[in-house]
Amino acid sequence: MNRLRRIWLPALSIRARITVGSLLVATVLFSTAAFFFRLEVQSILTATNETMLRNDAEPLIGELAANPTEAIESPSEGQLLAIIDPDGVVRKSSLPRSLDRQITALSDLGPDPQTVNTPAATYLVSATTVTVPSGDWLVIAARSQQAPTLLLDELTGVLTLGTLILTIGFGLASWLLTGAALRPVTRLREEAESLSATGSSARLRVPAGKDEVSRLARTLNDFIERLRRGVDREKQIVSDASHELRTPLAVLQAQLELAHLDSGDAPALERDIRDASATAGRLSRLATNLLELSKLESEQTPPETDWPGLVGEVTASVDRARIVREGHELEVVYRIDGDDPVGYYGISSTNMGQLLDNLISNAVTAMSGHGSVTVSLSRSGVGALITVVDTGPGLPDEFIPLAFDRFSRPDSSRSSHSGGSGLGLAIVHAIVERANGTVQLRNTGAGLAVEIRLPRHIR
Repeated sequence: MNRLRRIWLPALSIRARITVGSLLVATVLFSTAAFFFRLEVQSILTATNETMLRNDAEPLIGELAANPTEAIESPSEGQLLAIIDPDGVVRKSSLPRSLDRQITALSDLGPDPQTVNTPAATYLVSATTVTVPSGDWLVIAARSQQAPTLLLDELTGVLTLGTLILTIGFGLASWLLTGAALRPVTRLREEAESLSATGSSARLRVPAGKDEVSRLARTLNDFIERLRRGVDREKQIVSDASHELRTPLAVLQAQLELAHLDSGDAPALERDIRDASATAGRLSRLATNLLELSKLESEQTPPETDWPGLVGEVTASVDRARIVREGHELEVVYRIDGDDPVGYYGISSTNMGQLLDNLISNAVTAMSGHGSVTVSLSRSGVGALITVVDTGPGLPDEFIPLAFDRFSRPDSSRSSHSGGSGLGLAIVHAIVERANGTVQLRNTGAGLAVEIRLPRHIR
């Protein structure tokens, strides 16, 4: 059965499956209702026949009990009765011949109605004993079951036909209603196919109302929008990478050509190889940053970090910066204010370290190894506030709105070799956005301040 269901049902449309299911349900319900209705009618007819049987016998029983010596009146027309005196003689009888032949056996039935079958018909029969001083009289009453049986047969036919008609009507109504209900889905599918065939960037039309179809259309629009953003993001990455890789690749090719020309001059050859190695390193860092940025923008659910995890990454990032600093005039410090023993933040420890490393590295590069960088972590409102403040030259005010764009640099006159790849702040922005936080840049007059706010929640 399960195998048949797996093979047969998927081949049907939703409309057909709903209709078939409705037909099965309607068949069971209507058949059950018809069956119990027939049982109820049969019970009523049986009770009625038994009552009429008792009514036929009761007047005669009362007459015998009151005046057994008086002449016994003949049964009325239509009544099937037999009266047997104490000597076993049948005094009166209107029973049909088929019952007369069994009168001895009928005498033993008792007062409760019993069904008696004869070759001609079926009868409901009772034998009631009337005790008088002269002895026991016996009143046998009978009623034919032919009329109730015919009525039940006709009722069965009507119920069968009615059940069939109702089931077919129910199935037809189910087919029509299902078609009407699925019509918006069909239009939605046709519209999606049309948009896919034409390559249109339009959104699906959302039907009026707040039913399942309108919710489906909104969900599909959101899904399509996410897909389009992903495709646009990948196209942008490819475009940016092509643009940014073109120059260092050309420089690397030129440096290798120079190395080939300087093959007889060892010092010049060593200088050319050193420059080519530096260019290759920059290409490697650029590719790594592009991959990291793409990964950050594609992942939707980052792991969580508690307050001690944030504190640990702040101290670790500052320690790494102190190790790699180039001069004694550069100072990197941190400050932790407050505590949060139960809160969690939507940023992984790895991303937190990466974020701080990029900001500290940018600050150190901007200050050319002279100045100070202060990293602070504190509670602010319903979240955490992370600030990185340096004593460098800051950024041009007109550049700050563009600072988080890919490959953007504050000084367009500088080469990418001296000004970096322009991906550091883009990576920072992607990490913070992925954590549902905000990041802002502002000049303090004595340097640059980066403020990051991360929302907090409790598990």
